[in-house]
Amino acid sequence: MQKVCKTSARVWSLALSLALAGGLSACGGDDDRGHDHEDENEVISRVELSFTPTGGGEPLVFAFTDPDGDGGVSGVADRVELAAGVEYELAVRFINSIADPPEDISGEIEAEAEDHFIFVTGDVSGPASSTSPALVKHAYADHESDYGENAVGDDLPVGLANKITGGVAGSGELRVILRHLPPLNDLPQKTAELPADLAAGRDLPGSVDADITFELVVS
Repeated sequence: MQKVCKTSARVWSLALSLALAGGLSACGGDDDRGHDHEDENEVISRVELSFTPTGGGEPLVFAFTDPDGDGGVSGVADRVELAAGVEYELAVRFINSIADPPEDISGEIEAEAEDHFIFVTGDVSGPASSTSPALVKHAYADHESDYGENAVGDDLPVGLANKITGGVAGSGELRVILRHLPPLNDLPQKTAELPADLAAGRDLPGSVDADITFELVVS
């Protein structure tokens, strides 16, 4: 099993018929600030999406799991099944399920909120995707200041908390991307324009910590 820097496991899913490769990639020895990484190595082997209806009801939890990390077994993504016209609170969690006990990496993302951005794309209408007609609508429901002091630049979303509304009925995909965006040469890489840049197909700065595609069904 290959281990990688904390919150920097690159994960690709094979979601049913969607042809995506699976693997983990390691961080370099130095981060973009020019300092050595002090943290112990870590992996992201499970990504959970928890959809709680705002009108009441039990949360619907769907997950991508790669039980052996960067091993011989490909990860598996659940099919996300939502209802048209229903609004959900979406919580996204990143977990090292290989650790004993499992470790919730989301707390580290909260602690480094200004260095991380979660994007929701696919058959989605929202900041990072302009698909029309969309299976779901996405809006951010958090900001960096929810997790600590907003020390640099604008108080931008993080994406651990979101609003999702079921749109037209149909099937497609829901893609969740966690991107690591530490300052580069003392300039912030995380900016308000990044979701629109992704929607327009432009390259983004930083590195990919996780990139998971789920099959999505709205009925």
